[in-house]
Amino acid sequence: MLLSKIFYTDCVNRNIPVTKDLVVTKLLTDEAQIGEWNIEGLPTDDHSIQNAIMVTRSSKWPLLVDPQGQGLAWLKKRKYSDEKVQFRIARLSDSRLRNVLEECMENGYPLIIENIEEEVDPMLDPVLEKNFLKGAKRKQIVLSDKSVDYDDRFQLFLTTKLANPHYSPELYAKTTVIDFTVTMGGLEQQLLGYV
Repeated sequence: MLLSKIFYTDCVNRNIPVTKDLVVTKLLTDEAQIGEWNIEGLPTDDHSIQNAIMVTRSSKWPLLVDPQGQGLAWLKKRKYSDEKVQFRIARLSDSRLRNVLEECMENGYPLIIENIEEEVDPMLDPVLEKNFLKGAKRKQIVLSDKSVDYDDRFQLFLTTKLANPHYSPELYAKTTVIDFTVTMGGLEQQLLGYV
């Protein structure tokens, strides 16, 4: 409604050149990319495609609210440009989470932390905030009083199975919260896609 009515009408009233019937998904991605995402397991509905755009284009680490597990399944099947890079999967309750996080940051491996609850370990705060040390030869982040090298290929994905989580405003500020919950219209489009 904002895009098709309010913004468009405002631009026309101010004599600002504007595209009529703009489709944001076509502006931010193309059919080839969407097809690749679908092959990787992303559902074919518009909601899922918009979510995938946010996951891949956001400057903050994504936190997927994913009660049905579709977003997590897609992330696990994603292909990365470097075939030698293998993503890691961890949980906040894992005793070796810090070691896995350090390894992934140093080597540029993608990391999926699944089943996030409403509280997130404060150890992750410097990573979520991207608090890099200034003046170091390489990018570094301090994790619990230890400086860890940071590779720019590192990616972090957080997922939760909670259907309606109540996160703190601070967590919303540090991450991009994306609702991967399947809607009735989305389910209908997915079934049509299978047919």
